[in-house]
Amino acid sequence: MSTGAGAAPAAHLPAAQAAAVLRELVEGARPLRLAAGGRPFVTVAVGEWLVLAGDAEIVFFVDSASLDHVARMRLADGREAGFVEWLGRDGCNPLALIDEGERLELEQRLHEL
Repeated sequence: MSTGAGAAPAAHLPAAQAAAVLRELVEGARPLRLAAGGRPFVTVAVGEWLVLAGDAEIVFFVDSASLDHVARMRLADGREAGFVEWLGRDGCNPLALIDEGERLELEQRLHEL
């Protein structure tokens, strides 16, 4: 998710907009699938885990098959951001902007992949 030499920097994806994408996942408005060669959510003890959500790429940080935070997100229109950008620019991670029920439903959808 980095830009190549000489490429213009990607437009920032605000945490609130990234949280809206997470809500779309909860609602079933975006199809979810594992990235090529990806492994099931429940097999990730700790670390980053990539999922494709419609035209978005989302990297979650997983700890014991539970979501810890969103590490990075990139949309097809080029907007993207990651953990450090969200904290520095927006003051929070997108996962903190959805409620507990949405978070549980999101985890359930991820477990079903």
